[in-house]
Amino acid sequence: MRNLARRAALATAGTLVLLNCGIAYAAPLNDSGAPAAPTSSAPSSSASPSSSSHVVPPPAPTPSASGRSPDSPDPHPPAGGIGPNGELVGGSALHSRGLVKPTGAPALPAGITAAAWTLVDLDTGAVLAARDPHGRYQPASILKTLTSVTLLPLLPGTRTVTVSQSAANAEGSAVGIVAGGKYTIDQLFKGLLLVSGNDTAAALAEAAGGVAHTVDLMNKTAMSLGAYDTFVQTPSGLDGWQQLTSAYDMSLILRAAVNMPRFVAYDQARTAEMPAEKVGPLATSPFQITNQGNPFMDAVPGALVSKIGYTDAASHTYVAATERNGRRLGVVFLRAERWPLDQWQQAAKLFNWGYALPATVAPVGHLDAAVQTPDDIRATQSAAASIAARTTQERELLAAATTRRQWHEDVPIIVAGLLIIAGSVVAIRRFGLHRKHG
Repeated sequence: MRNLARRAALATAGTLVLLNCGIAYAAPLNDSGAPAAPTSSAPSSSASPSSSSHVVPPPAPTPSASGRSPDSPDPHPPAGGIGPNGELVGGSALHSRGLVKPTGAPALPAGITAAAWTLVDLDTGAVLAARDPHGRYQPASILKTLTSVTLLPLLPGTRTVTVSQSAANAEGSAVGIVAGGKYTIDQLFKGLLLVSGNDTAAALAEAAGGVAHTVDLMNKTAMSLGAYDTFVQTPSGLDGWQQLTSAYDMSLILRAAVNMPRFVAYDQARTAEMPAEKVGPLATSPFQITNQGNPFMDAVPGALVSKIGYTDAASHTYVAATERNGRRLGVVFLRAERWPLDQWQQAAKLFNWGYALPATVAPVGHLDAAVQTPDDIRATQSAAASIAARTTQERELLAAATTRRQWHEDVPIIVAGLLIIAGSVVAIRRFGLHRKHG
């Protein structure tokens, strides 16, 4: 029951609201009608914020070649993990570049090949074990998880879009959608998540206002989640010199994704049907796509979602989540290998280890909520005072309305009350915890 309550809180009080191409948290109201104090799903950072600000995400290393993207993994991946106020994100232990294991825990399973990885409790935010959790690596197609978290609230599944030539010709893995063809958003998301279609990533980005606009929204979403190690350049995960993330950040993004029912439904589909298309002289037959995550879904107890990725610069990447006995764990792999065990098999071993971990073993860190800046706090306090005052006026006016007997006398008072309610909603949206982006 406690986990169900946490999920309800994550799905409501922490809902992202897209306003005027920006990202804000919709502040929940407490019993007095004022915005409730902001809460975190995990303890605050173990280090006190410094008085000076820190640029997030940090700058990427200088490109080592003239190409538009790297063609091999960076031998010295940079470190992240510093929040906008200089705090150590997730706790000091997570700033190790090596293995981080709880004191008194059983030995970790052998054969985990990832250079960076995390095992987290997606309900409590506890980080159970990790390796180089804030090291910044190329994400490859697991970045499509962030694409989904960003675009799902904006794009109704039944909406139909016409695919552009540019989207149909997208570089890399593709579903095979046709330029000029008409597809539903549901079909495009299934192509994105089941077979990692870069063509469907481009089509979804264009449907949301364009690729550049979508990339901007993805960066803002990452910041709103507290994913300060992440910088996005493409909606598909194709490499860019600056496009980096961390296992810690991808855990935050995975947690957001599993709290979206549409994401889970799309990602769990074993197959999907793509429609026949006729565009001019070109005619295609309907065809079926098969989920690349089916081996994980078939073999791992409690399998919930999974997503694989690969590029030359990222090597193999992976995210997955399971649920057993009402508890959800998530795994992230960056720069992994698929032998001698495939990534899903390596993840299965970590899941088994995590679920068997004694309750007395303390976690090594925590997933932090996005940090508030002093400006955020002042804006929230000001909004709280203003809305509390308006709420008092609203209650007085509505109480007066109920005591009057003549309807023509009640109308102006009721209208005034409704206007004040509307003003409260606007104030919440305007002042509610807007994230700053450095």
